[in-house]
Amino acid sequence: MLRDVRSAATLMEGWTREQALPLWATSGFDAATGRFEEGLTFQGRPRPEVPIRLLVQARQIFVYALAERRQWTAGPSALVERAFASMRRDYYRRDGRDGWIFSIARDGAVADPTRDLYAHAFVLLAVAAYVQATGKQAELGLARETLAFLEREMAAPLGGGYVEALPLRHGPRRQNPHMHLFEALLALWECSRDRLFLERVGTLFELFVSKFFQAGEGVLLEYFDEALRPADDAGAIVEPGHHFEWCWLLRRYQRETGDHRVEAIVDSLYEHASRSGFDAEGLIVDELHPDGTIAKASRRLWPMTEAIKSNLAEALRGRTGSAERAAALTAALHRRFLGPAPRGGWIDRLGEDGSRLVEFMPATSLYHLAGAVDDLSGFTADVHR
Repeated sequence: MLRDVRSAATLMEGWTREQALPLWATSGFDAATGRFEEGLTFQGRPRPEVPIRLLVQARQIFVYALAERRQWTAGPSALVERAFASMRRDYYRRDGRDGWIFSIARDGAVADPTRDLYAHAFVLLAVAAYVQATGKQAELGLARETLAFLEREMAAPLGGGYVEALPLRHGPRRQNPHMHLFEALLALWECSRDRLFLERVGTLFELFVSKFFQAGEGVLLEYFDEALRPADDAGAIVEPGHHFEWCWLLRRYQRETGDHRVEAIVDSLYEHASRSGFDAEGLIVDELHPDGTIAKASRRLWPMTEAIKSNLAEALRGRTGSAERAAALTAALHRRFLGPAPRGGWIDRLGEDGSRLVEFMPATSLYHLAGAVDDLSGFTADVHR
């Protein structure tokens, strides 16, 4: 079992060190502005026609801050410092109002001033990663300011949690940005031990238990109305990738709090995703109905990484066969999404027939990949503690 995971870790750490990190720090980084590129073509060129999102900057800062902490490559600290300063310069209160704008044009002009909950969650995660990498605890002030903005301006009037965006927009509310806010606040607690962050994590866990998780069916729904009531039957969608991602996050939460409710929830989510989320090729489908039937049969890269992380976390808790599943998932990830792509890049989404559904490499995927590599590399050390 340990040999299989070690082999998977060696494969992925080598790919990260030798291919991915160098590519996205050079072709994937605009040295003139200090910004990460939104994505690259399969020829390794930037995509100048698209706006550059806050989300990309925050996720890539997380990746290179993690690389600095793990010493995966030489020199990421200067890149992290520059990108962090540029993110604040280009997106924070850019239009004179509190919060972070959504995107800018290549010339630096504001492209979209929307305050997006999902992007704000990743700003908080980037701050945590930056503090962990640099030890600069003073930057936690930026996290507190951002969290205060969310609580003051984006708290939802109905149902709890936060609105999707400001200005308010029509459409369903989602569990997904709340999941990443949970992740970010947990990381802020882990790097600061400031109980403000742990208390907010606890509030989001209660929202998860009371609204997002459907105990009767043992599933996590994706879409809700404005009062966080589940969408009607036609809109009742389950994403197995998010089941695995929540399992991994809830184990971290359980480690910090000892909350006994986590055990049964993780069992339900893990078993549903493991039972119904895979196709005949061993890849994870994008969407299911709550009864386990397939709603969308396309396959993306990121659910594979989250299943790897979840299975490693379960292996540490003694779940039979989960370490072997993590190793098999790693092999499938490399074979179908990384190996056929340009060096250091990836294919983001495959159709049911195996065709490539996205004709570029979105930078945001590296966040998922780096997290899986980190857990693979750390697994054997955790086993021997």
